Amino acid sequence: MLQPRLNNCIDCATIPVLLDHIDAKIASLATEQYNNIVYDLNHYINGQVIFDLLEYKQILEYKYCNGDYCKAFTVPMIASRVQILINK
Repeated sequence: MLQPRLNNCIDCATIPVLLDHIDAKIASLATEQYNNIVYDLNHYINGQVIFDLLEYKQILEYKYCNGDYCKAFTVPMIASRVQILINK
């Protein structure tokens, strides 16, 4: 369970929303992959998108607890990249 630290981070309000979007996209990609295996559909699933979403999710979870984590990547930067990956 996440234990968020109280701070004055303005962007932290969008982190839970981004995490929900990432979880939904990963779940849909996992369902597509499951259907590919079970029904032998042979549809292409970009595995790199899944790995990238998981990495961004990890960064966002750490940033949610500690706003100083990974200062090189701001929440708006990660949000724009996540939106691109979700729409692929």
